[in-house]
Amino acid sequence: MNSRAFWPTAEVFKALAERTQLTDKTGYCTGLAICNAAGQPMQHFAQGEMAHFYYEFEVRGEIGVPCVGLEFQDATGQVIYGKTSFQCELKNPHKVEIGHRLRVHHAVRLDVAPSNYSVTVGLASLDAANYTMYQQRLLTHQQFANLCREHCRVNNCGVFCVGLAAQDQLLHYGIVNLPDQIDVTARQPAGLPSVNPVGPIAPPVLPTIFHVTHWKAGSQWIRRILSACVPELIVPPQSGESQFRFWPIQPGKVYPTVYVTKQQFDHVRRPAGARHFVVIRDLRDTLVSWYFSLKFSHPLTTPQLAQARLAVQELSLEAGLIYLMEEWLAPCAHIQLTWQEAGEPLIRYEDLLTHDTAILERVLLDDCQLPVTRQRLRAVICANRFENLTRTRRRGEEDVLAHERKGIAGDWRNYFTDRVKRVFKARYGGVLITTGYETDLAW
Repeated sequence: MNSRAFWPTAEVFKALAERTQLTDKTGYCTGLAICNAAGQPMQHFAQGEMAHFYYEFEVRGEIGVPCVGLEFQDATGQVIYGKTSFQCELKNPHKVEIGHRLRVHHAVRLDVAPSNYSVTVGLASLDAANYTMYQQRLLTHQQFANLCREHCRVNNCGVFCVGLAAQDQLLHYGIVNLPDQIDVTARQPAGLPSVNPVGPIAPPVLPTIFHVTHWKAGSQWIRRILSACVPELIVPPQSGESQFRFWPIQPGKVYPTVYVTKQQFDHVRRPAGARHFVVIRDLRDTLVSWYFSLKFSHPLTTPQLAQARLAVQELSLEAGLIYLMEEWLAPCAHIQLTWQEAGEPLIRYEDLLTHDTAILERVLLDDCQLPVTRQRLRAVICANRFENLTRTRRRGEEDVLAHERKGIAGDWRNYFTDRVKRVFKARYGGVLITTGYETDLAW
């Protein structure tokens, strides 16, 4: 394939709706294609394989010297790789006519850890005079960043998976590969006989563990505990639960924060002996927690989240709670109901707040057989308690800008007006009764 002349056919591209783009209306991304070296659409790559990203921007207004680029993030949102055409020192066109399109072919060698990754692409520009200064190294990075004007960004516009290389080999540990050199020598010490090994020792068979929950039910708290105990076994969560619903399950691994219904869970083939536990939370506190998280602290990883934040910030507290009740809370309620109706044992977030060690020892060590000592688990649980994470605050002391906002149960009583109560009872009162949080609607 002649990479300079090649451009994928239209059906290979993923169309990107304008409403999902963050733009100043001078530029829009028309599509993205992820291909292998042969130009074939591809989502599964091996470590060290070249991935070819093709994306295009339509210019609809006056811009300066164009700068295009991409980045990809892991499940935690950490940027693993990012580069623009300015950093590649290309001969960028100094002017792009309105109505023209910028086509980008970006090839990346995937020397990264096996995992799932999401792609973000963007278009920016710099005026011609400052671009010349940038080329001559007369601008610091901070000056350059302040002068650059961003026209379009499309977050999470594509996904791909990196797996093991040929013969199922892991090429390196950690997030990325680095240039290196290793020398190893071996010799037999003088006068000592060789030792014959007794044979290979079979590794222990570990159960695959799934932490099933819904949003704002202490999911990141439990995830931190699991990650601190067995970091090498964690399968990072992905947008849309793709790591669980759409990729092959990895035996012996631990899957934190799996937001799925009982039906979705049963639809996935799991390894024999797999274990799972389900955590739920009072939907009223779930709603209040999401309100403050969305309004102040939650990362805006999608355009939808950015739009929802603007909506919440423009509404009163009462109207904002009702808005989120109608637009967001239903999936949480649905997850709760499907597991409750299936007769599954449920762990309440509220009980974890007061009996974290006793419950998690039973669930993680006795039931799920997490490969960690009881002493280590207790130390990790203690380190991840509210008081130790916030350092300066006790439970109940609020910081609306922090992810660990308040750390208590029943906080909804401080924010539910009579109107919010009426709407909530009409929508979710039955769920509270079914899950045992209330016995009737007289609360």
